[in-house]
Amino acid sequence: MLSLAAKLVAFFWRTADTPREEAGRLEPELAEGDTKLKTVRGVVTRYCSDYGMIDDLIYFSSDAVTSKVLLNVGQEVIAVVEENKVSNGLKAIRVEAVSDKWEDDSRNQGSPSDCSPRVLIGCVTSLVEGAGCISQTTYFSLESVCEGFKPCKGDWVEAEYRVRPGTWSSEATSVKPLRYKRVDKVCISSLCGRNGVIEESIFFTLDSLKLPDGYTPRRGDMVNAVVVESSQSCYVWRALCMTLVKRRDAAPVHEATQFSGTILLKNKGDIEVTQMTHFGTLKEGRSKTIVIWIEHSSKLSCKLAGWDQSKQFRFQMLNKDQTCPMVSFVSVPEKENSSDENVSSLNSHTKNTVSQMSENGLVNNRGISPGDYTCKGENGEKDNILSRKQMIEPDLGGLVPPGGKTFIVVICDGKNPGRCKELLLLCFSDFLIGRYLEVNVISGEESLIAVREPFSWKKLKSSQALTSAKTTVVVTTQKRNSRRQLPSFLPQYPIPDRLRKCVEQKMDILTFQPLLAELLSMSNYKEKFSTLLWLEEIYAEMELKEYNMSGIVLRRNGDLLVLEVPGLAEGRPSLYTGDKLILKTQEYNGHAIEYISYVTEIHEEDVILKINPEFEQVYNFEPMDVEFTYNRTTSRRCHFALEQVIHLGVKVLFPEEIILQSPQVTGNWNHEQDAKSNGQSTSKKNRKTMTDQAEHGTKERSVGDKDLPALTPFTAEMSDWVDEIQTPKARKMEFFNPVLNENQKLAVKRILSGDCRPLPYILFGPPGTGKTVTIIEAVLQVHFALPDSRILVCAPSNSAADLVCLRLHESKVLRPASMVRVNATCRFEEIVIDAVKPYCRDGEDIWKAARFRIIVTTCSSSGLFYQIGVRVGHFTHVFVDEAGQASEPECLIPLGLMSDVSGQIVLAGDPMQLGPVIKSRLAMAYGLNVSLLERLMSRPAYQRDENAFGACGAHNPLLVTKLVKNYRSHEALLTLPSRLFYHRELEVCADPTVVTSLLGWEKLPKKGFPLIFHGVRGSEAREGKSPSWFNPAEAVQVLRYCCLLAQSISSQVSASDIGVITPYRKQVEKIRILLRNVDLMDIKVGSVEEFQGQEYLVIIISTDPCFGALLEYSVTNGVYMGCDLPPELQSLQNCGEGVADPSYPVVPESTGPEKHQEPN
Repeated sequence: MLSLAAKLVAFFWRTADTPREEAGRLEPELAEGDTKLKTVRGVVTRYCSDYGMIDDLIYFSSDAVTSKVLLNVGQEVIAVVEENKVSNGLKAIRVEAVSDKWEDDSRNQGSPSDCSPRVLIGCVTSLVEGAGCISQTTYFSLESVCEGFKPCKGDWVEAEYRVRPGTWSSEATSVKPLRYKRVDKVCISSLCGRNGVIEESIFFTLDSLKLPDGYTPRRGDMVNAVVVESSQSCYVWRALCMTLVKRRDAAPVHEATQFSGTILLKNKGDIEVTQMTHFGTLKEGRSKTIVIWIEHSSKLSCKLAGWDQSKQFRFQMLNKDQTCPMVSFVSVPEKENSSDENVSSLNSHTKNTVSQMSENGLVNNRGISPGDYTCKGENGEKDNILSRKQMIEPDLGGLVPPGGKTFIVVICDGKNPGRCKELLLLCFSDFLIGRYLEVNVISGEESLIAVREPFSWKKLKSSQALTSAKTTVVVTTQKRNSRRQLPSFLPQYPIPDRLRKCVEQKMDILTFQPLLAELLSMSNYKEKFSTLLWLEEIYAEMELKEYNMSGIVLRRNGDLLVLEVPGLAEGRPSLYTGDKLILKTQEYNGHAIEYISYVTEIHEEDVILKINPEFEQVYNFEPMDVEFTYNRTTSRRCHFALEQVIHLGVKVLFPEEIILQSPQVTGNWNHEQDAKSNGQSTSKKNRKTMTDQAEHGTKERSVGDKDLPALTPFTAEMSDWVDEIQTPKARKMEFFNPVLNENQKLAVKRILSGDCRPLPYILFGPPGTGKTVTIIEAVLQVHFALPDSRILVCAPSNSAADLVCLRLHESKVLRPASMVRVNATCRFEEIVIDAVKPYCRDGEDIWKAARFRIIVTTCSSSGLFYQIGVRVGHFTHVFVDEAGQASEPECLIPLGLMSDVSGQIVLAGDPMQLGPVIKSRLAMAYGLNVSLLERLMSRPAYQRDENAFGACGAHNPLLVTKLVKNYRSHEALLTLPSRLFYHRELEVCADPTVVTSLLGWEKLPKKGFPLIFHGVRGSEAREGKSPSWFNPAEAVQVLRYCCLLAQSISSQVSASDIGVITPYRKQVEKIRILLRNVDLMDIKVGSVEEFQGQEYLVIIISTDPCFGALLEYSVTNGVYMGCDLPPELQSLQNCGEGVADPSYPVVPESTGPEKHQEPN
């Protein structure tokens, strides 16, 4: 055992591969008899009163500690280690504690009050009256803001700040915009409530916009504006002030606000109208009535009008001889049950017609504005009230008699599940009085998914006092590395105590680490990212504490003990096999026993634990307290990678200039193949082939090489590679996938040539443009063209890495043992797709896997190679797919294994899609949520420059290739995202027979426009012990669309072609229950991540508020259905009618704004 330990410690003594930065990290060897002395820097992992261990490998006694310092577990130390040549024993004869750098910094910097002003570049994260905060913690008052600048949340600013004496908090003394500019003669392209957009790229809100007196912005106005840099959803600029240049037209502007709010709802004059207009809860298909009365002291005329988007309200006058509000005489037949009634909510919005039931009906049309209607007063004069097209003009039996009451019976027919709130207008001669008619309609299907158990969150009390004594019992054999007996020598990188204290006590982080305020540079790179990683860890630990449980009883499953963890299936908390849990007994006589356990298996919300064998045998269902612990493995790998990538230097991490290298491969490409494939790509009959290549790579090869004649000569040539190895220069180049488009081929050629290596090459791939298939082609080309290459292909998630492995497998051109898929130790084999499993088996032996020429893994799992001593330069090429979803430190883990001289980095992704998932607001405020891909693309060498590179896609083709041909979607899908995110550059190349197959569906509000935006006013709920939310009304609406699609006569869709995306695990569960009840279990329901790399004919998105641009887009194009819009958005229904812009072939279920995320 000691012999093995001695071999492992050799890792710390390598000098040839990695330069050491810290002085004293490695000293020369000292020979002394039969022993060797080494100076080692490590971390105390065990410490008792008289002895301890460093990195679990080196023994030391308390006598060896200098200055008799009291050491703690996690303390970094420098030790002189004695190695006995005979026994190979390791013992420290001198141990010196390394001072906490944070403490050193505080001493060196002096007191906070002595600090000179520092510069902070950050984002405004909060605003209150008269003040705000930058990057969460730095306070500023509006008095310190430069003249003319009114900050808004999201604005990027440059501030000077000081640390306030005695408070350990920072305060900005001056604040100004980081960047600003003036734009002239630009057009307001969007106006949604109080928010709008200029030229589809500059956000503004009326809450902070400075305007000339008397001017109210309107859609289509030409304006001049001053804009500042600001993060506002998908926009990077915000308008600070605006002046009108030219109105769109001379039509008068009417403000809908005068017809909403408290003024409209107030009684006026001596008229009184009942206030009780809420129908309460009503079952779908049933009807309910209420009575509205009007009382006045003199005769007057009154007419009714209003909004009834959902066609659920009608009214009837009571007989004149009735003196009390009797409603039993009103005949309201209940609707008969039928198959059509189950989807009645879908039929109630397809036509905008006036509905009149019984005697009179509410106006049933779009929202109306004050200028749209007229109403006759008693004097015969016309007032602008309602247009006759939209209004039925009943006179309520002539006149409202003086001194009495007129009764109106309002009938609500429950048609549309969810809450409904419609406006009824009583139009008198000189004024309006409004009343909101409200109802909550409950569908029959909701009973299937109703809350079964009241929500209760059972967790360990944070205020629990420490026990006076405790005994810790550990597992005899730890399970984490049972599959792979890997050395565990990653340094601990313990979180500094002062940093933890700073966060837990909500102190200002800049008082402890002021470099966070600095722009990222090579000088602060490691220290800044280390701090950000620690901040994220601290937050993760604090979040896990919220899930601690008290008084929990374990279940038995045979000889195993099972812990039920509510919310686990949704990642609340997030657990993996190998994670450590602490089980504590109830305190007895001031003593408690805690058992260290490890997760061995996870099934939904059941966790199987490995505990001390004696405890497993004698446990008799006593209540236990459960504490979760944070798994620091990925974080430690990120810290380690930060040390390794320093060798890459400025040229890779902060590229400024391009130095051309000699090409890796110089060969002649087969132009006949290019011409043939180009001809195919333009022919209509080969559109399907183009679709296949974008989503399925070279999957068609599975039927045999005879389908690809262009590939046959090359594969035959490779079969004789032992007899004759061609040099890269002598080889005639051919593409394995002959239907790649021009940009894809250009990217492959650039990667293969590597003209700018080691500068990262970026493949910018919007959704559906064939990014992954381009990566597959590039990997294959490098593999065959460069016999000395060893390629590491990584992705942030297992699903993305599996997809790459699957596509390489389907290429059918790799020889056996060319590729390996390395999984994390905690990953279950059962969840790996069958085609990938053989490659995973080879990946179990990390030493063997490291010698394969193509290695596919996740960014985090690539850190396994550090543990077996793989060093810089082991890989010649590193590809990172979906690089926009990985944080920069996570992306560095594979990059640290590449040579800075001859290596090549390829980052593929889209910075406009999902970014890194960061939970700490502090870490986000200082940049941890910005991926390496996004940061590089903001640097001058990678930035968009239409003047210099207009003919090459607006980016330097040596460094960036942007794919713009979309093979996934109908033309309708591309307009909005292309306009918002991709400079209108996306091109339609999808198979028209597929993407137009549902344009004639009878339920589309607009034929030929494959989008329905269905608003649902439901109520969110939680149940039992699960923290996850669900919305029953929304789930039922999803079910109804699924039924309509699957049972459609004209455009029937297979259940396997329908996908339902929703972010909440409990909503997923409820929708699956509903679908199972109607035998539609083949419909896939899951989160965005679960749809990685997949496509469906129909996507239904069930989410909370939806992205405002999509909502506006839907309303102005006449495809919005469902509940009434909020008052601030109802004006949208009066503008843009008849616009025929295409949109998404999806069915969003929502009620408000949120960024639309498409699964890649």
